[in-house]
Formats: sequence, structure tokens, C-alpha cells
Amino acid sequence: MVSGKLAIEASIKAEAKRLGFALCGISSPESPEGFSRFSAWLDKDMYGEMRYLVRSDTLAKRENPALLLEHCKSVICVALPYPSPFSSGNIAAFARVPDYHAVVREKLVQLAGFIKRALGKDPGMYIAVDSSPVLEKSLAVQAGLGLLGKNTLLINEHYGSWLFLGELFLDIELEPDMPLEGDFCGDCTLCVDACPTGALFGDKTMDASKCISYLTIEYRGEIPEPIRERMSGQVIGCDICQVICPMNQDAKSPDLGFELPKVLPANLDLPACLALDEVGYKALFGNTSVMRLKYKSFRRNVILAMAHFASQENLQLLQTAMVNEKDPICRNALHWAIETIRQALSEK
Repeated sequence: MVSGKLAIEASIKAEAKRLGFALCGISSPESPEGFSRFSAWLDKDMYGEMRYLVRSDTLAKRENPALLLEHCKSVICVALPYPSPFSSGNIAAFARVPDYHAVVREKLVQLAGFIKRALGKDPGMYIAVDSSPVLEKSLAVQAGLGLLGKNTLLINEHYGSWLFLGELFLDIELEPDMPLEGDFCGDCTLCVDACPTGALFGDKTMDASKCISYLTIEYRGEIPEPIRERMSGQVIGCDICQVICPMNQDAKSPDLGFELPKVLPANLDLPACLALDEVGYKALFGNTSVMRLKYKSFRRNVILAMAHFASQENLQLLQTAMVNEKDPICRNALHWAIETIRQALSEK
């Protein structure tokens, strides 16, 4: 059992580091400024088809974590770095490693077990990793893990924005950390200028309906044609705003004895992906966060990406795929991709 002033906070942070979390801080459960910013963003209807964000129950939980955990008094915020790419690939870096939801959650379960042993009792706890109705970045900022960037991501001065976040809500009172002061971005607008679809506004907010990550992962419908033309051949997610960020140029790899392995290449073989059936899709991506996509959405993305590489081979492959394609959204994508390549080839 740990005793003494601030001893429990120090021991928690030491254990978090041992588990592989490069960053660990403590926040109060409320985030008034963060919720105010979030509410203002929702009022602008910039959330695309993610209507779950405006449901009254999820809004209430983001505003009041006590609805997630009764008598919540503290939140332990952690960040797990993932390997940063040298350049953008057609699959985002976060999706090239084992599913972070499972990895971060398992480590938080281990941290929770440590806290129980350290306290000598079983406090109330709630673990959140990305999919819970939690203002993750706001709480991380309050816990001193970093600052919000113009790319809307949490940026740390040492590790940049290549970070998975997680939270452990507790019904015990811990000493909160102080948030960082200042602004890493300043007058820099590199990410805003580089975004091919104009999703970033420069005020640390975005129009999600234009974000390539949202469109390739969350969105299930037909991607608007003007956006398709500017998607840069992306299949899953997008790293453009991160790769160009000066804070990521010198991002460190933590020496913590733990590193997430890369299980997928930076660039997927598009013809091979087009040939995948649903069984093959699940076999290839089954242990990664790519499985958040539905197979049909993945196929749609592959088809649209192939249109950015005009060749007779791609044209023939897409024409062959059209013969047996039953899904209307994929058929629409195939028609557009075929016509796009035909036009590009005719202009050569």
C-alpha cells in the first residue's frame, strides 16, 4: 500500500511509464472550456453523419463524467505513442499497428489493478479509449499532456501528435496536474494549407464532412465527387496534416521498453485489395483498427484510390470488377473511377 502526500500520484505515473505510456497526467473530471468549444462546434453542424455526437445522453456524459462513473473525482489521462511515418501512405499510421483500442485498454486494466493494490481497496473505475463519450483531448490538455493544434489533434512537445489517448476515471480524489501554457502553433498554417479537401479552419476546429479520415472510416455513403478528386489516393485515414507539422519533424521515439509493431505497410497494394472478398478482408485486417470500416466501405475507398493512378491495368481491373459488383455505392464508385481513368488516359 502506498502512503504519504503525493506518493500515490507519483507511483501511478511511474507504473504508467513502466507499462509503456510515454505520458501520464491527472485531471479533474470536468472540462468546462472543452465542452463549451465542443458545443459551439456542434452548433455549426460540422460533424457530418456522426449524429451520435449530438444525442442528449452522450452530450450529458461528455459534460458530466459522473454519468460514466458515480462520484467521479479524478481522471488519469495517458498517451501511448505509435510509430510515426516518414511520409504519408495510403493507410494512416495509426491503422498500421495492432488495434489501439485493445492495446490501450489492456494497459489501463493493468494500471487499474496496480492502483487497487496500491490503495489496498477497490475504488470505482471506468476505462475509456476513444469510443466512449469522453472529451479526450480536452482532459489531456487539462492534465498537462500537451496542447491542441490547428490540426485539431493533441500535440506534445516531445512526441508530437503521434499519440493514442486513454483515460481511467476514478472515484478517488487525486492531485490534478497543471495544464501547459502557450500555443505550439503560433502563426503556422502549414496543416491548414496542406489539407487537400480544406477541412481545417485554422482555429483548431474542422469540418468533419470534408476530412479524409472521416470520409474513409466513419462515412458509409457515396463520397461527393468534388471531394473524391482531392482525396490523394487515401484508402484508410490520412496523415497529411501530421506529416507536415513542424512539431512532428523531430518527434522522439520513447525509450520505454515497449513499441507498437507495424503489422501493415504504409501503402496497400490497391489491385490486391480490390481482389479481396470479405473473408480475405477480415483475415488481413482482423487485428487492426481497420475493422472499424465495413468491408463495403473499404472496397469503395480502394476503388476511389485507384482512380488517382491512371493506367490501362487499373482501368481493366475496375471494368472487370464492375461486372459482378452488387453494392450500389461501390458501383457508383466504380463508374466514376472508370470514367476518371478513361479521361486521364485520353489526355496523355
